[in-house]
Amino acid sequence: MSDPVKSTRLFWYVFFALIVLTGFTVGQSRIPGLGDTAMGLIIGLAVACTKASLVALFFMHLKYEKRYFYPVVIFPLVLVLVIIFGNFPDVAFGEHTTEGVETRSHGSAGGH
Repeated sequence: MSDPVKSTRLFWYVFFALIVLTGFTVGQSRIPGLGDTAMGLIIGLAVACTKASLVALFFMHLKYEKRYFYPVVIFPLVLVLVIIFGNFPDVAFGEHTTEGVETRSHGSAGGH
């Protein structure tokens, strides 16, 4: 398959967009009261999904693929989102997130 991109300018734009989005993620994670909240997690996941989409579309040339794009990329993406959001209530509201409460260790020697 011949490369449909004739110039590297597009790749540089995507590269700089990835750098800016990485800086944004690091910056928002360091804001007191935002980086460790559910809103901070949602913002971080949204930026991570955007960055992953940019890499897949431009650096992996999936933007120029027509035939196999939907079944090969969309189905696993939906599956990953179902797994992430299926576990989100347990992670966000589980016992291990309560301050002052230690989690139980199931592998300790000395008792059941």
